Amino acid sequence: MEIYFIFGAMISFFIFGNLGIHLYYKKKHKSFLDSLKGKNFTLIKNLDMEMESSGKIGYRYQFNKSDVVILENEIFLLLFNKPIRQAQPILQISNSNFVSDNISKKISFDSKFRVQGKLRIYGTFGKGITSGKYKIFLDFNKTDFDLNTIFESCLNE
Repeated sequence: MEIYFIFGAMISFFIFGNLGIHLYYKKKHKSFLDSLKGKNFTLIKNLDMEMESSGKIGYRYQFNKSDVVILENEIFLLLFNKPIRQAQPILQISNSNFVSDNISKKISFDSKFRVQGKLRIYGTFGKGITSGKYKIFLDFNKTDFDLNTIFESCLNE
């Protein structure tokens, strides 16, 4: 009988833990978007995103959905898990010194490419043992957004 209690407690902890994480990051997404009111920005919703990162400690590949915010020469990725749209941290991709509130991680980029309607961004993150490289692929094929806008106004090296 105790095994059922332990098993039930583990499942409840998993469900409510994920719900807490989702609500926390959903609130961060909302407060970030609220902080942009009055500024000239572009919001593109529900882009398919692939992110691959490798470092000294490990390797990770993610296939997520992302809302993309373009603000001057900054790109912000509001991440969501793919199957159930659970809110995840906000990434800021930029080489500038500007750091926005509510951002979980700011990463710099080394290069960007436009390939068949996709934006590919390569870069590095971290220092020391936590350093590594990343690749982000954003699929703009299902939107009416002109990808040339990013190359003209954002991510200038």
